[in-house]
Amino acid sequence: MKNIKKVIFKLFNAPDPSERRAAAEELSDADERAIYPLIKALRDESTAVQEAATYALISIGNKENFLINFGELVTYMVIPLLRENDAYLRNTALLIIKEIGHRATQLITSLLKDKDPDIRKFSLDLISEIKVGFDYLKIVPLLKDPNANVRAAAAKTLGQLQAKEAIPALLESLNDEEWVVFYVLQALTNLQAQEAIENIGELLLNTDSILIKYEAIETLGKIGTEKAIEPLMKYFTVATKDEKREIIKALIGVGKIPIDYDLKDEILLILTDEDWDNKLIALKGVELTNLKEATPIIIEEAGKLDPLCFDYEEKIYYLEKTLLSIDSEDELINLLEKNKLKYRAKAFTIKILGKLKSRKAVPILIKLLEDVKRDIRVASAQALGEIGGQEVILPLIKRSVDDSDANVRKAAIQALGVVRDPQAFEPLLNLLEKEIYPDIVEALVTSLLLIDKEKFLNNLKLYKSEVKQTLAQITDSIDILNMLFKCEDKEVKKAAIQGFGRLATEEAVFKIIDCLKDKDQEIRKTAIVALGEAHVCSDILFDCLQDKDPWIRYYTVKSIHKACNTEILKEKLIPLLEDPFPPVVIATLEALSEVASEIYDIIISKKNHPEKAVREKIEEVLSRI
Repeated sequence: MKNIKKVIFKLFNAPDPSERRAAAEELSDADERAIYPLIKALRDESTAVQEAATYALISIGNKENFLINFGELVTYMVIPLLRENDAYLRNTALLIIKEIGHRATQLITSLLKDKDPDIRKFSLDLISEIKVGFDYLKIVPLLKDPNANVRAAAAKTLGQLQAKEAIPALLESLNDEEWVVFYVLQALTNLQAQEAIENIGELLLNTDSILIKYEAIETLGKIGTEKAIEPLMKYFTVATKDEKREIIKALIGVGKIPIDYDLKDEILLILTDEDWDNKLIALKGVELTNLKEATPIIIEEAGKLDPLCFDYEEKIYYLEKTLLSIDSEDELINLLEKNKLKYRAKAFTIKILGKLKSRKAVPILIKLLEDVKRDIRVASAQALGEIGGQEVILPLIKRSVDDSDANVRKAAIQALGVVRDPQAFEPLLNLLEKEIYPDIVEALVTSLLLIDKEKFLNNLKLYKSEVKQTLAQITDSIDILNMLFKCEDKEVKKAAIQGFGRLATEEAVFKIIDCLKDKDQEIRKTAIVALGEAHVCSDILFDCLQDKDPWIRYYTVKSIHKACNTEILKEKLIPLLEDPFPPVVIATLEALSEVASEIYDIIISKKNHPEKAVREKIEEVLSRI
């Protein structure tokens, strides 16, 4: 780095904090000469300068150099800050060493023997954060350190290092004072120390510390082996009400509830907890015990959830998963028959019965197709579609034809498509001529294809244009698209071309290219867009950039943007910045925006374009750089 002395001078003497900060940032590229000045700058009155110096030291410490270990050098010079009375300087030193300490493991390890217990603890905290490159054998002796905070930190660090060989030493520390034992238990959890279960069970029975009792119960649950059941149940008989609750949560964590104990009421009580972490544990317990009595509570909980909440999908997933895992069918039907559920809970119940394919629920679901609430009718139609069977066909046909709500009609039509019963074909076919909503026309076409594809296609010529266009939009069959392409209706033909673009097979692309020769400009425009959808980047597309029709050029630019890489974009589209048709120039600027920094001079040269819209687009593109 040139002029390092000048930069250091500015770091210490510039009156403006922003200049001192800039100097600190510049020194991040310097060599070892910048380390001491940057450490000194950590005491600057400006927090911005302090932060810049901190990250500059981290940057220097992470430099790669064959001759000098910069990480070790910076760590060595920062360590004295750990002894400062100023908490900010101590914390800053810890932050710096944490980021570069993997390059200075011996230095950090040497601090374990420091006379100051705070320094020994700082060293352990750093090892716990850095993890790699340290020998656990150097840490084990600190479990006997005269300072309790150091012993606790040593236990925590051994757990973080996954030092399973240290488990015997950790077990000895279960006799230490409360604060240390707490961290020993956490370490044993991290180490999944199954050999510690008996010792933890004895601790649970003999300790007077409420904190340690709870931590021991949690540790046994998190170790997660059936060996933990015996000590947990041994203590269960003498546990308080709250402790029993924690033991049940631990048993659920293990994944097995002893059949000799009736713990259903306790699991249901945890399920009603406001804390969702506890609810999730209880839901697992419900699954383990096939606790069908939990069904009303789960349904009520689902009904209370707000679909607009960010975690709605996750929560509803776990509620649904639990109901599908237990014998909930009869309970769910009973809830519907009582007719006391609010509509969200009722809709959720119906959905679950559909997923269960509950034949028993068919009568009540058919009845609910007449419910006054739209969402209940929709959910019932969807559930009946999943369940299927002859008895659901006529009620679903009736909803498809007669319901006043388009959403219900659509749900019933889709359900008939899922069931695929032939007797639904004619009623749905008759609806095609009457239905005006595009999404319902799409549902009708999809269901008719599912019920009897051959029969539906036999009448293709008789369908109205909207039906044929819908068919083109949803089909993945090249044969069907070829049939539609032959139609005289131009809108149908355009929809078929778009379908070719979606398929993007060799045959489909050949069809699109052939359309570029068509005399009809709309057909050519559609073909150009389809080539973009098919990601065809070829000379055939580039030739269209010279077309006399400005809109052909416009759509060609759009398709090249979608289909080609950035090098081709620059090569083929830069000349279009001179196009006389402003929309073409605007489309070209948008296409080139991702490489704007590479062609900055070319774009800026157009800033005085006569068209205001083009000038505004240039400003927008340049603002993204």
